[in-house]
Amino acid sequence: YPCTYIGCGKVFTKPYNLKSHIKIHSTERPYKCQYCKARFTRGHDLNRHTRLHTGVKPFECQKCKKRFSRSDALSRHIKVSIKK
Repeated sequence: YPCTYIGCGKVFTKPYNLKSHIKIHSTERPYKCQYCKARFTRGHDLNRHTRLHTGVKPFECQKCKKRFSRSDALSRHIKVSIKK
């Protein structure tokens, strides 16, 4: 399921992933941060952004107990830790 927006080039294996992605190309940004002026097309993106303000770190490394605000940061940490 390819994104048809010019210059995007993203391809998705599931139609609902494409549907979610297409929202980033929209100018409509209904999700507003309560701490700053940032606005988002998807609620998930607002939630991730809000953790920057609140300091909430829900993702924990089971090996060293270090915590992260984003799951991708935890994934990178785990990959680097495995190489050591």
